[in-house]
Amino acid sequence: MNLSEKLINYYSSGDSSIFDTKNQYEKADYNVLCMFLFEWLKLEHKRYLWNQEGRPTGSKSLTLDPTAKVTHILPDFIEHDEVFKHSLKIEDNKLYYSDEMSEEEIRTITKMAFDYYNPERHY
Repeated sequence: MNLSEKLINYYSSGDSSIFDTKNQYEKADYNVLCMFLFEWLKLEHKRYLWNQEGRPTGSKSLTLDPTAKVTHILPDFIEHDEVFKHSLKIEDNKLYYSDEMSEEEIRTITKMAFDYYNPERHY
């Protein structure tokens, strides 16, 4: 299972037991974490598409807001959940892909997030 599959599985079922973490969190925390990662992965896929169109744009780390709760729970997921550990790392308060991730794996998870996560906009 890759990162996007895990996020999609949770988002579809609401079953937080699929995550291996040291701590248990509120449902809202799991939801925010999933949305947070979906948004970043979607943007990463858009950057890839823009680059394919000749608009030079590369992958970018995600700066973590020290006041956001997701910033405080994400390290638990990366440390204890094998899928997160394989996929992500945090350095200098920024989220990156793990060094273990191949370019093909990155393209797969970003495209899956792009195709799956399309929340309804409320204007």
